[in-house]
Amino acid sequence: MTFANPPKPPGFYPAGGLNVASYDLRAELDRKLFDDPLPFYRDLALKSGGPVLELGCGTGRISAEIAQNGIEVEGLDLSDAMLAIARRKHPALTFHHADMCDFDLGCRFALIIIPFRGLQEIVTAQGQRAALARAFAHLIPGGRLVFDLIDPDLRYCLPEGDAEIVALPLFPMPENLGSVAGNKLRITAMERTNNPLTQQFSEHWRFEEITPNGKVLHREDNWHHMRWVHRAEMALMLELCGFVSISEYSGFNFELPRYAANQVWMAQRPL
Repeated sequence: MTFANPPKPPGFYPAGGLNVASYDLRAELDRKLFDDPLPFYRDLALKSGGPVLELGCGTGRISAEIAQNGIEVEGLDLSDAMLAIARRKHPALTFHHADMCDFDLGCRFALIIIPFRGLQEIVTAQGQRAALARAFAHLIPGGRLVFDLIDPDLRYCLPEGDAEIVALPLFPMPENLGSVAGNKLRITAMERTNNPLTQQFSEHWRFEEITPNGKVLHREDNWHHMRWVHRAEMALMLELCGFVSISEYSGFNFELPRYAANQVWMAQRPL
């Protein structure tokens, strides 16, 4: 059996592209359509008392919300392009350019979070476990790691992938990127390919600047590579990394685990 291998440009968030520039717009849409993780992570940060570390911080949206509530927070991300936005928007915060699978900040935190399915951006089981181990090493005794994942619906994880095309609502062009005032940004989720052997999937995303009459002035194609994780697999990874008091939910209101919903995990470093 063979599996499709789509082209792999350098990273899903290339500098200067429409993808990075529109990330916050898409995140806001996601918050409106689905469970909003921001209050969940903010409230956990408040309860922890800080300091907090956000892994896969992207443009710093959640870190900024935590900081606005008086909690010390730092962010870490592998994408220079995303960090450039974070530093420009939130210059008072500390952001680290590093790989969450291999970092050492020389300090520990009361809470470490990995929002927006950031752990799934690591496309090997070994890498995901390494990230959990680095998080464990950066927690104070009794500190907690909290993160969310997609619970895979196995109907959409088959070798044939998913050819469905989904167009998002039109967005205004990101600041300083539109060729002409009034142009819109069209974002389309194209085909998806799956590799059930490695639990990896690749989503093809298309970003286009279009005129009011629908003419395409500029097009970018990016491929988002991720790995799905089963609940039993994640529980075992956390145990192997030394975590205790492991809890799992299916949403940001502490709903009981449910198949094909979100996975929300909370785990503690022993006292």
